[in-house]
Amino acid sequence: MKAVHRRSSGARARPRAGERAQLRIDALAAGGAGIGRLAGEVVFVPATAPGDLVEVELDRSARPARGKLLRVVEPSADRIAPPCRFAETCGGCDWMHVRVEAQQAAHAQIVRQAIARAASLAEADLPPIRLHPAPQPLGYRSRARLFARAERGEVRVGYRAPRTHAVAAVDRCLVLADPIAPLAGELPGVLRGAAGEGDILVSLGASSRPVVEILWRGQLPPAVWQQLDERTARGAWAGARVTLDGAREAASFGDPRPAIVGADGLPLLLAPGGFGQPSEEGAAVLAGRAAELAHLDSSRPPHVLELFAGSGTLSVLLARGAPRSAPVAGAAEAASPAAPGLASFTAVERSPEAVACLRQNLAARGLAGKAIEADADQVPIPARTDVVVLDPPRSGAPGAARAIAASGARVVVYVSCDPATLARDLGGILRGGFEITDIEAVELFPQTSHIESIVRLTRARRPAR
Repeated sequence: MKAVHRRSSGARARPRAGERAQLRIDALAAGGAGIGRLAGEVVFVPATAPGDLVEVELDRSARPARGKLLRVVEPSADRIAPPCRFAETCGGCDWMHVRVEAQQAAHAQIVRQAIARAASLAEADLPPIRLHPAPQPLGYRSRARLFARAERGEVRVGYRAPRTHAVAAVDRCLVLADPIAPLAGELPGVLRGAAGEGDILVSLGASSRPVVEILWRGQLPPAVWQQLDERTARGAWAGARVTLDGAREAASFGDPRPAIVGADGLPLLLAPGGFGQPSEEGAAVLAGRAAELAHLDSSRPPHVLELFAGSGTLSVLLARGAPRSAPVAGAAEAASPAAPGLASFTAVERSPEAVACLRQNLAARGLAGKAIEADADQVPIPARTDVVVLDPPRSGAPGAARAIAASGARVVVYVSCDPATLARDLGGILRGGFEITDIEAVELFPQTSHIESIVRLTRARRPAR
């Protein structure tokens, strides 16, 4: 006789793989998906908004389970019509269907939850999070990474399609600043005849003209090189640089260095193809807050160490107050008041090109400081260091976190673009006797699930030896 398995009257049947089900979206997760629950099981559903009632096709092969959105049964008040016609096919702006205010609330909650887990604290025990909204939700990006692929004699340029490596072609991107927005539609013609695929970094350069960095895996015909030369020669682009896969050196046209207005109101050069924040306005807010949070009330001038300094977007404010040298000829003085005196300022960066820009940016302002070319995740923390500021890449800085915990530093300011690695590294720093005093979130990436955050820690006790 076949056994019969009965469910209790209160239990709900678990849908089979591929079965359709309806669920309510409770919140948004890091990575962009909405979070719902089905019979107590967490389900991630991309392209949803908090409060949506949706019908999905379940996939339990992933953990947590995933739901493919089939239809929105009942849209929430936080769901809006995306202003971009490419929103459904392009993976660049995964939250463009969500009200800006709901995006901000979700960002703040994601950061708080990640830090609370790392610190083994209840969210109520953390300091309140301070949110800095973006000045504008569209047209804010002064730099972006595009993807290009040659297909049947033509080149498609755009962003990655959601959850695939396919290129979602766009002819204009609404989140890009006006000078670089047309490049998505212009570049297919520039690259016509190419074979292969590549990454294309577009940004603002000298005089707010476009700069284009092409990292190409394949062949580029002579016509492409001629197009790049012609555009820079007549001043339509400030510069361009091409690096072919396997080539020893890049080919440059004009001045390929991105250039933005720094947080002090003066021009700031960035390394070609190097790191830079997506918007000038957001970068200025971030640098200003990092410098203010790095302030240390002390009877003596502090020694400040910056790790992962890049080309100096934070450094130009952090270094103010260090013993000054004469500015280079013709350099303008920063309009902001001088910071309290510093005993010394040292910045560490791994990229040689970024270090060169960092030194030039400091010298142009007459700011003293030492720029060291080294791996910031492995460099020792000098014993005299009072304040450490770090802005690592998305992968975080586990080595630096351990070094900070064991150091004698009294204040740490950690700038992060990834809540998960931020939380991991904070866990290591907290073991050194620090406590979290400030948490801030800066809306550098409106319309997306990405968020920039700043955490300030102060020494509560000396690390155990």
